[in-house]
Amino acid sequence: MSPRLTQLAIAAAVLLILSASALTTWRFEQTLATGQTVILELAPVDPRSIMQGDYMALAYAIDRELPDDAAQFSYVWLTTADNAAASLHSLSNQLPQQQDKIGLLLRQRDGIVSVGPNGFFFAEGTAAVYEAARYGQFKVDSSGKALLTALLDENLQLLGENIR
Repeated sequence: MSPRLTQLAIAAAVLLILSASALTTWRFEQTLATGQTVILELAPVDPRSIMQGDYMALAYAIDRELPDDAAQFSYVWLTTADNAAASLHSLSNQLPQQQDKIGLLLRQRDGIVSVGPNGFFFAEGTAAVYEAARYGQFKVDSSGKALLTALLDENLQLLGENIR
């Protein structure tokens, strides 16, 4: 391959990578700006991970309600009430068509099915602020992808936002 062709191939690869990164970032920003807010109750877990720095391990109360065969489904359907945590309605392989249901894409890690990420990172030295965390606040887009945006206390008051 000629040096000129090699340079063009490298430039095209770099452009493709940068475009994909920009598109992913734009999608995340759109979800944060326009996504539906959903609050999920946290389940008690070990509050810090020494190996990963200032980090809170997370689990969700809804995960404990999921049936043993939850891995065969793509979405959990949630119902919400104003200023209250979402509750489990059902599982499905399709997004709900009803306005009163929210479809959340299920996550699978190491054979474990969950509705959200397993960790929340925070600024060094602020761990005490998050000890009161009882809820996770998410922004959910129309495809069911959810981004954890904040942790809330028992009164649904903001404790802190996810480090971006």
